[in-house]
Amino acid sequence: MRAPKLAIHNRPGSFSDRWIKYCSKYKIEYRLVNCYDSNIMNQLKGVTGFLWHWVHYEHEAQLAARQIISSVENMGIKVFPNMSTCWHYDDKVGQKYLLESIGAPLVPSYVFFSEDVAMEWIDNTKFPKVFKLRSGAGSQNVHLVKTRREAKKLCKTAFGKGFVPISGYFGDTKTKVRRIKNIGHFMDKLKRLPVSIASVLRSRRLFPREKGYIYFQDFLPHNNFDTRITIIGDRAFGFLRVNRPNDFRASGSGAIVYQSNKIDERCIRVAFEVTKRINAQSLAFDFIFDENHNPRIVEMSYCYQNKAVHGCPGYWDRKLNWHEGNIWPEDAIIEDLIRELQ
Repeated sequence: MRAPKLAIHNRPGSFSDRWIKYCSKYKIEYRLVNCYDSNIMNQLKGVTGFLWHWVHYEHEAQLAARQIISSVENMGIKVFPNMSTCWHYDDKVGQKYLLESIGAPLVPSYVFFSEDVAMEWIDNTKFPKVFKLRSGAGSQNVHLVKTRREAKKLCKTAFGKGFVPISGYFGDTKTKVRRIKNIGHFMDKLKRLPVSIASVLRSRRLFPREKGYIYFQDFLPHNNFDTRITIIGDRAFGFLRVNRPNDFRASGSGAIVYQSNKIDERCIRVAFEVTKRINAQSLAFDFIFDENHNPRIVEMSYCYQNKAVHGCPGYWDRKLNWHEGNIWPEDAIIEDLIRELQ
């Protein structure tokens, strides 16, 4: 059996923390690399597997991650995430096309690249609608549009000066305050405040404005929560996320319900099927229900909160058999990659 040789992009605070611990614990040969070095391809020579937990809010990753991963796959190296898993990450427009191409039950979505065409559609559609930018997580850049007047104003901005995709540090303050657990947690946040503000300011300076398109989804009422299904290989983890107070959005609320008997099995089946159809290694899906109580995908992402998945009391396999026990998603990911290499 061929022993794996792994390369890991080390980003403290990301999945790489546990990947490094896993390799050390089980005596798996690995090296740390920096994907932002100009000689990254030379750094990867001789390895058989490569792991990089890149995120949407890193400007460097948005510029280079997909290109690097595609190039590394051309070297014959097994990668997490592979291109099928991540090319559509933080790109709601890309997800629309991909999910429609395989007939997945996406919430009806509309994108326009012409102001005139968008305005004509606004004049003839029904409201409310949900406006989104193609990028952003945790319900950033997501707004309920109740009238044609609001929609036309957004349209003018979309085809004019555009939108800043990174919200200010003090944006969404109510949710941030609500998620503070205790005085110790508050003090930790306070200590990190200067670094956090500097990071946000840097991102707002570097990321270009989102413009030249406008994207809407149908608003599906009477959804007080969404269902998050996270697929990792042959495992499905599930929980509910309760909406923010007086809001239609669940993403970013931090209000999680871990009760497996409350998960609609149709969501699990759809998540497994879509992941398989697009040859992805791991994806998190957000589901809500339409007027006929059929599950609909809002969006998907290869990035997700590790602690939220670890909090699940167990997981389902592809036959919907239940397996008890908490699992760190990073461990499941690296185990799948090593198994593939072997």
